[in-house]
Formats: sequence, C-alpha cells, structure tokens
Amino acid sequence: MATEDDWAAYRAAVVDVVPPDRPEFRIVPAIPGTSGPWPEGLAAPVVVVTAWNPDSVRLGPEENAARHRALVAELAELGVQWWPASGRDLGSRHAEHGAAVVGLSEADGVRIGRSHGQAAVYVWTPTAWEVVSCTDEQRHTAGWYLTAVPEEPEEPGTTGAAPGAERPRAGEPPAAGSR
Repeated sequence: MATEDDWAAYRAAVVDVVPPDRPEFRIVPAIPGTSGPWPEGLAAPVVVVTAWNPDSVRLGPEENAARHRALVAELAELGVQWWPASGRDLGSRHAEHGAAVVGLSEADGVRIGRSHGQAAVYVWTPTAWEVVSCTDEQRHTAGWYLTAVPEEPEEPGTTGAAPGAERPRAGEPPAAGSR
C-alpha cells in the first residue's frame, strides 16, 4: 500500500511522453481547473501505467526492464495504441518508464496497473490530470499543462534503466474494431 510520502511524490511527478508522430511533451500537474490545449486528434483518456518497482520496492535495472517488456507485451495483446512515457520527480534523476495508453478506460488502466503491482496510475483527460489508486478508492485530481521535454544529458545509470529501456518503441495503433 502506498504511503502518504508516495502519494505526495505521485502528485508532484511530471510525465514525459514520446508520441511517434509529434514532438515529445511533458505533462505537468497544475492547480485544479487549469488545462492546456488538448493535442489535436488525441483520443481521451490517456492512461499512464508502469510495471517498474512494484509495491514501491526498488528493483534493479534488468528486472525493471523485464517487467516493462511484460507490460508492453500485454498492451500489444490488447491491441491498444501506446506511447513510451517516463514519470519523474523533478527534484531527482530517478524516472520510471512505462506507457501512455491512448483511449484506454480508467477501469482498464487500474486493472493493468494492479496486475503489475502498481499503487496508482495517471489518467489524463482534456480537463484533468488524476492520480488514481489501483488498490482502493483514493484519487487526486489536478489540472495540467504541457511543456517541451528539456534536453538533459543523461548519465549512465541515472534512471536505473537497462540498456535499450530508455526509449522503448511505441505500440502500433489498434487494428480496426479493437478497443
């Protein structure tokens, strides 16, 4: 179960998203009621989920990379469109890689997060940025705005990612008739 310190970190985290057809962007939490222009042609909601560090236990880079591959395989099986995403605390170099799943329902996002041992997922809509618990009814609703992802030189090992895990390939759009 996530602690109050965990929830404070979730509320303050930014998420960097790497879509295949437009520049990378960062989702930044803001005061409730604030929202930027919604990206053109983007189906809502977008659910951000990771498989890294289940139950808030820090794992090694290889184990996190293997868990990420399992998440990506599950998303491929579901036939959903997803983009690489990384949640990070701006006060540290730590990031957790995951997926921004386009058009996925909140309930499905919570189910996927729970199945990968996560305490919460992010749900992004045109009007809100929410942290939604995978274990109980807790949620935090904020506003949001977008910025460009700043160019930061990465030092080896600073994100805890295994080689090749920093920029996973985006998932293919869903086939006609899939969700």
